Amino acid sequence: MNFISILKGRKQQFLPKNLLIIKICSLLLVCCNVMAFGADNHTRDPLVSVNMKNATLESVLNYIEETTSYSFLYNKQQVDVGQRIDISQKDQPISVILDILFKGSDITYSINGKQIVLSKSRSNAFSKVDKRLLTGTVIDSKGEAVIGANVIVKGEKSGKATDIEGNFSIEVPDKGVLLVSYIGFQLQEVSYGTKKNVTVVLQENNTSLDEVVVVGFGKQKKESVIGAIQSVKASELRVPTTNLTNTFAGRIAGVISVQKTGEPGADGANFWIRGVSTFASGSAQNALILIDGTESSTYDLNALAPETIESFSVLKDATATALYGSRGANGVLLVTTKSGRMNQKPTINVRVEGRMSMPTQIPELADGVTYMKMFNEAIEARTPGANPQFTDDQIQGTIENRNPYLYPNNDWYDIIFKDVTFNQAANINVSGGSKNMDYFVSATFNNDMGLVQEAKENPLKNNIQNLRYSFQANVNTHISSTTKMGVKLNVQIQDYKGPYNSINTIFNRVMWAQPTYFPVKFPQIEGANYIAWGNKSGGAQLNRYPNPYAELASGIKEMFRITTMATFNIDQDLKFITKGLSVKGLFSMKHFSSTTLNRTYTPYYFEIDPNTIVTDPITGNQSWKLRNVNNDGTDAFSFTKAYSGDRLFNFNVSLDYQRKFADLHDISAQLIYLQRGVYSSNPANYNSSLGELNQGMAGRFTYDFDKRYFFEFNFGYNGSDNFAKGKRFGFFPSYALGYIISNEDFFAPLNKTISLLKLRGSYGTVGNSNSSVRFPGYTNVNMNGAGYAFGEDFKATEAGAIITTYGNENATWEVAKKANVGIELGLFDQKFLLIADYFHENRDKILMTRQTISPTIGIGDANPVANVGKVTNRGVDMSLEYNHAFSKDIVLSVKGNFTYAVNKILEKDEPHYPFSYQYERGGALNRVGPAYIALGLFKDEEDIKNSPSQEAIMPNIKPGDIKYQDLNEDGVVNEYDRTYIGNPYIPQIVYGFGASFQYKNWDFSVFFQGAGKVSIYLDDIHPFDIYHKNVLKFVADDYWSASNPNPNAKYPRLAHNVDNTNTYQKSTFWLRDGFFLRLKNAEIGYSYKFMRAYIAGSNLLTFTGFKYWDPEIGGGSNSGNGLVYPLQRVFNLGVQFNF
Repeated sequence: MNFISILKGRKQQFLPKNLLIIKICSLLLVCCNVMAFGADNHTRDPLVSVNMKNATLESVLNYIEETTSYSFLYNKQQVDVGQRIDISQKDQPISVILDILFKGSDITYSINGKQIVLSKSRSNAFSKVDKRLLTGTVIDSKGEAVIGANVIVKGEKSGKATDIEGNFSIEVPDKGVLLVSYIGFQLQEVSYGTKKNVTVVLQENNTSLDEVVVVGFGKQKKESVIGAIQSVKASELRVPTTNLTNTFAGRIAGVISVQKTGEPGADGANFWIRGVSTFASGSAQNALILIDGTESSTYDLNALAPETIESFSVLKDATATALYGSRGANGVLLVTTKSGRMNQKPTINVRVEGRMSMPTQIPELADGVTYMKMFNEAIEARTPGANPQFTDDQIQGTIENRNPYLYPNNDWYDIIFKDVTFNQAANINVSGGSKNMDYFVSATFNNDMGLVQEAKENPLKNNIQNLRYSFQANVNTHISSTTKMGVKLNVQIQDYKGPYNSINTIFNRVMWAQPTYFPVKFPQIEGANYIAWGNKSGGAQLNRYPNPYAELASGIKEMFRITTMATFNIDQDLKFITKGLSVKGLFSMKHFSSTTLNRTYTPYYFEIDPNTIVTDPITGNQSWKLRNVNNDGTDAFSFTKAYSGDRLFNFNVSLDYQRKFADLHDISAQLIYLQRGVYSSNPANYNSSLGELNQGMAGRFTYDFDKRYFFEFNFGYNGSDNFAKGKRFGFFPSYALGYIISNEDFFAPLNKTISLLKLRGSYGTVGNSNSSVRFPGYTNVNMNGAGYAFGEDFKATEAGAIITTYGNENATWEVAKKANVGIELGLFDQKFLLIADYFHENRDKILMTRQTISPTIGIGDANPVANVGKVTNRGVDMSLEYNHAFSKDIVLSVKGNFTYAVNKILEKDEPHYPFSYQYERGGALNRVGPAYIALGLFKDEEDIKNSPSQEAIMPNIKPGDIKYQDLNEDGVVNEYDRTYIGNPYIPQIVYGFGASFQYKNWDFSVFFQGAGKVSIYLDDIHPFDIYHKNVLKFVADDYWSASNPNPNAKYPRLAHNVDNTNTYQKSTFWLRDGFFLRLKNAEIGYSYKFMRAYIAGSNLLTFTGFKYWDPEIGGGSNSGNGLVYPLQRVFNLGVQFNF
């Protein structure tokens, strides 16, 4: 797959809805043009000063690299860099320095931007012979185009650079040699003979100083990284989705990710780095996300277009995250956006895409007739002889479709939702640079539509429409040879329109709504200017039943969000103090604001008055009169609004030192000061008005000996205002060791087979200061919290103070102790690469609200927060990949990832139970409980008689009811027989595997993703009860009944009311295995010159034993009936242009 093929998108006309968007685009472009103009007119090539005696040529070249931005590429077998040289020059152009260095030698050079290629000179016969045109392509070992590679004829000074497709054309003499070079790759010599076209495959230079990995507050040479860091190429995140987090599952080792809804604007995935290690809720479980050094939310991350991403790193162990102290306990995501290249002409990339989106799977509901018959059967099953809910005439009339108003039969899903919707997306980005300046500008547009029908009965036309705009502008300039400054600006805009009632509420109403009680609406009432919506009196909600379509049409929500992130950084080389010393500063700001407007009205609900139904004896036609179900209907809209927002400021400065001594001892050190503040723009209370402040120091020291033995020490000394004085600061150190066995001399005979063998290990601590209660060290008092009566007759009442939460001055940091052991194995010049890690974490002093304080103390519900929890988390994550370019035309890449993370609660503040199995501790987090162990269904009365009594749960147990296990064997099943069941609802195993193949201009890729050791709990699936809910089809297909007394039925004996508490108990009867494997993505594309067209799809096939709804949605209280907005199967057609 070449550079062109990784730009994927969707087609849509750009139709900005307001002038603000146009202004922002214009501002970004103007800023970049102004800075580019200034850079072109006020910068020049840096001058070089060298004063060295009896020094090797290699040491002189290294000195120039250290003191300037130039880099040298050469082959030591061809260029003698061991020769001794005396040179003393001050403030000279680089060409003058090189001419002096190589005067009288057989070394020649060529300069291309900041790269200088050295080679051995040949005779000047070339200039006297005819030359011909030679064309070619330069690719890497994975078949991707190498852009900007230097191509020269050996012995000549001038050359060519490869274009955006890696192609070049150059005039050459017959039977010569090409020198092809690029930073990060080995210099290649290619004899072209009589060929007219050549393909050059550059191999990555594993010892290159320029091969780096983005780590905390900087970069490290890849080989020196001994922490658990997973680097992900941006090309791997380019899949057909508008949310970046939806690409994580199975693609990044160590990341567990699940998507719970497909609703536009809310369809990003939830993810955890190496699982969950704390039962503290909310942000205490979240990974830290940094975009260009600015702390960001998942929402911000999802808004990034893949085209804007330069690097993406996942920091997993203590060594990698210790520098972030209070915010790094759950792992860190580092995202760096792209920059341009100096001395590069403008490069324009365009992507347009059109998508067709449809649900992966919808829970099936029973039809109206089945619903009516089962309701009657449920009444008879519990109260024999009672009046049925529906008469035989009503059932028969529904079967015969006599009259849609008297005998309605609504398929609410088909009425409200359509089968498919169409979405669009586009991106344009421009990058380039001048001598001392580079720039990158990007604009992204997404238009995501929902599945809601827009019928004429709905005056609001409130189908979901989520418009998103994202703008990125990055500019860097070299003020001098030692000073660099940069500005990065990101603006994200969301313009959302949808139903006032959330779409998930509407989906649940589909489950609640009775299919045969009333029509969607009645014929228009003469003289009325409102819709006569159908309903029925007597319901549990406001004396009526839900009409999903009326609730959909009763209001519209419009939301406008804008996020602005700005980063300013400056790098200053301090070599005038000592070699290798530099200082960096970064200041960033993020501002988020959201405005929500709601316009709603209360529908007029009507029903047929049964006393007014008249049947014409001749025609059989029926007439009737309507009566009101509600008295609060209105034809006027009401209006509400809401505003929220926050602002974040971040500042850090680091002093860096990097030096290599005697060509053996590589030392680097870093000392960082950091400060952060977050403030609410619309605080809800006094505590939130105070903001959130953090500050601290952090440091890193690394040492490697001869690229074989590695040591690293990190520390974070961090402070948080969340705690009381004396508890605010924590010290969190980490240590790591590494050993590259393959760099040993004795290993040299094996290097052709085992090109990399690296062992590493780390141990350290990381802190977490987030808690469910802000400022847990202080007592919270509400001065108007209660009314107190005074006076002789206690008739005088005044508001007074009440304590809502007692403070705990000893509350302090949650501490994670993390250990990691890893191996990296590369075979056959790393065509095969395996990276595997085992990790173990003990999370101690977890903050939680006390649950077991005795009532006699008298603090009521104002329980304090304390460090009383402990969790252990362990597992493995690994990645395996194979990459090989068989030729220019045939390239294969195969990759797989696997993550297994299992946790265990060691300590938690729980009540004192008489039996050990009642405690949540000892098991995994996020399981269902307390719950009973189901033993199936009672077969008959004899079975009930011979089993422990379940009268404590529900009297009058009948055959077909669920039988529960008597865990304490006391002959009675009650609350003392409950435990925690199943696997967690967050998968413990996530994996993925796929391949990409390129043949000439065609490319094809496929990727599978799966999850295991995860449970789905069926919740809120029961029909009828007080809401007279509809019936899921799987219940209708297999339930116990007198006519079908199947003890293995999927649903027990029916019941029509909530008195059937036996069925509604949490138990293993409702537990299902959530394992699945799905064809996550597939794509085929064709490239021609500057264009690539492709067809792609996502969520194409799912293999699972769970058939009721998409297993990734899972179960539980929010989605236990599967009726949330479904995940989407997407087909998209796209085209890319590169100029």
